[in-house]
Amino acid sequence: MINRRLEKSLELSMNDGLSGDCAPIKLEYYILENEISDMDELTGKIAYGIEIVKKVDGKNDEVSTVKNLSCCKESVIRILDKLACNTVTPVGMPYVLDDMLGVLI
Repeated sequence: MINRRLEKSLELSMNDGLSGDCAPIKLEYYILENEISDMDELTGKIAYGIEIVKKVDGKNDEVSTVKNLSCCKESVIRILDKLACNTVTPVGMPYVLDDMLGVLI
């Protein structure tokens, strides 16, 4: 079972300058925690991942999840902090992680 905990939340007001005010966008950055059960040498250890949720008008618009990114919680939190600091959206997360880690997810 995957446990999910909100780490960061950002609200962005988008104004395109043409049509007036647009609905604000909310980005939520979650850390995921999962006990590994299918890898012999890692069975029983905890793996951490990241989920980004983009909400428009309070409804989920986009979601991207990367499970089992690392067994080191601190490194996953550092990655999550960088994603939030740069307002990475769910669509962009796999590409940004590929640039950061060299692993396309």
